Amino acid sequence: MTAAATTAAELGTAERWVAAFAEGWRAPESADAFADHFEPWFTEDVRMVQPQLPALVGKRAFRERFARPLFALVPDMHASVRAWAASGDDVLIEFVLEGTIGRRRFRMPAVDRMTLRDGLVCERIAYFDPTPLVRAVALSPRSWPLFLRLEIRQRLASAR
Repeated sequence: MTAAATTAAELGTAERWVAAFAEGWRAPESADAFADHFEPWFTEDVRMVQPQLPALVGKRAFRERFARPLFALVPDMHASVRAWAASGDDVLIEFVLEGTIGRRRFRMPAVDRMTLRDGLVCERIAYFDPTPLVRAVALSPRSWPLFLRLEIRQRLASAR
């Protein structure tokens, strides 16, 4: 990200996006409720990049290949925003993801960089260490079959 002047209008747009982000992650009821909340905030061709997953493009990929697998594995996944900053069209949000796999609670700090176009997210790049999530899966043998099925589906979908 380069240093850029942030106008009052851009700052207002960033504040609205951060509020929507915080609300969407606070206590999602389900994968579909989560996707329903976020999709109006995305461009049709939104591009999403994060560790452990191939890049996703589009709202359908967000729902089918991000939200549904995530909430299948971690039904109580939620997050709280710690800090945020904006520069031009880019918004950085620092947050902590929390959830349970089997009976294992985990916490995972993360930072998302969103690029906005006309007030909507056109690109999201997530930065986090997936070790807490992987550790929770490794220590919860009952989650292994689901985790493996989700991983295989992700790989097959990205190969298409």
